[in-house]
Amino acid sequence: MGFKNFASFIFLILLCLSLCSGTAFAASTLDSNRSLDKGVSIALLNQDPDPVKPGDVLEVRIAIENTGYSDIENCYLKIEPEYPFRALSGENLLEDIGTLGKRSEDDRRRIVKFKIGVENDVNEGKYPLKVYLYSRDSKNKVSLNRELTIDIDSESNAEIEYISVEKLIPGEKTTLLFGIKNVGNSPLKNSMFSWECTSDLILPVGSSNVKHINLIDVGETANVSFEVLTNVNTKPGLYKLDMVLTYDDIEELQTITEAGTVENQKRKTIESKAGIYIGGTTDFDIAFMERSPTGAYTFSVSNIGNNGANSVKISVPLQENWTVTDGSNSVILGNLQKGDITIADFNLEPKTIGQDLPIKFEITYTSSDGMRQVEENVFSLYASPVTLPVGSKMQEESTESGLFSYKLGLLILLGAVGFFIYKKHQKGLKEKNADGNWQGENSPEEKKPEE
Repeated sequence: MGFKNFASFIFLILLCLSLCSGTAFAASTLDSNRSLDKGVSIALLNQDPDPVKPGDVLEVRIAIENTGYSDIENCYLKIEPEYPFRALSGENLLEDIGTLGKRSEDDRRRIVKFKIGVENDVNEGKYPLKVYLYSRDSKNKVSLNRELTIDIDSESNAEIEYISVEKLIPGEKTTLLFGIKNVGNSPLKNSMFSWECTSDLILPVGSSNVKHINLIDVGETANVSFEVLTNVNTKPGLYKLDMVLTYDDIEELQTITEAGTVENQKRKTIESKAGIYIGGTTDFDIAFMERSPTGAYTFSVSNIGNNGANSVKISVPLQENWTVTDGSNSVILGNLQKGDITIADFNLEPKTIGQDLPIKFEITYTSSDGMRQVEENVFSLYASPVTLPVGSKMQEESTESGLFSYKLGLLILLGAVGFFIYKKHQKGLKEKNADGNWQGENSPEEKKPEE
């Protein structure tokens, strides 16, 4: 045998040894992998609730059984929750199950319970829960993992949670806000909301009565708003509002296989209705008209709103700049329909003269919805000194002139009477004197014969 033949022979021997050792190593590795489970099985015994709903707490009972011919010591069972599952505070994810006896022994089986949470936004379907079993036995080690299938039942549902406005004032533009809440267990997708009022008494302004919402998550509320207007001549009353909400009800089915995701999409409609009142409050305007010589102020009161007002009362409350000096501080005006006007008088005394002073009024009335309302009105009023009008001055001058004439005539009359009495008295004196003189002249002649 030459050198080349000897070298070839040695190479062939080494090659055969190498191939044999590789096959033996592969066989050894395969036997090692097969021996990892040692005939141990993991199965989902049950779940509570079954099926579970999004947002709920799930309790799973897992059965572990040793079907091998050897005991397995120091065994541990662990779960690793991934979406849509989540760990709960205070709940263990690892359980020490001790020794699993061989198949002929009573302690070959264990039942372990775990509690985990389910996310709110999960759709209906079957989802995998990962479970791991391993041991620290130096002789019979076990290491395996399984995916347990959990059923999740998702229910989509929504409701109109609130309407921002209960009353609408005729002829007044108002923002109408609707709150749409997802009260189900799955997100609402591609939602469409619309509304309409009886006989189109309420109409949207600047947009249609339809709004789209891409997504409403579980437990959340989406707000949609509309600018609305009612006819100014609408009769006050309660009117029906019809609302319609439609959305996609999507159920996603997931399996632990690689078959992919199956989607089943359908349209769901929710119809509801609500009452909305048209009418209610109104507005008033107060203006100063005149002031009388006695200090009474006259004001005009007008209903400038779009609703009637019943049992209207206007008052001057206690305030710093004005005081009611005589009479009541309130005047009953009765019923005032829209556009009506009336007057009210108050005897007022200002704090200072010659200035513009703010004066406050309170108007109390019953609105068209039967509620008692109070409205305040404040404006500036000039506090002028008391002055008599021109007509009053002429009347006073005429009165004073008549009184003077009366007094003058009385004086003249008294003077004439006095003069008449004086003349008569003088005439009597003269007659008396004349009689005395005649008697004096004849007496000497009567005395002469005696001489």
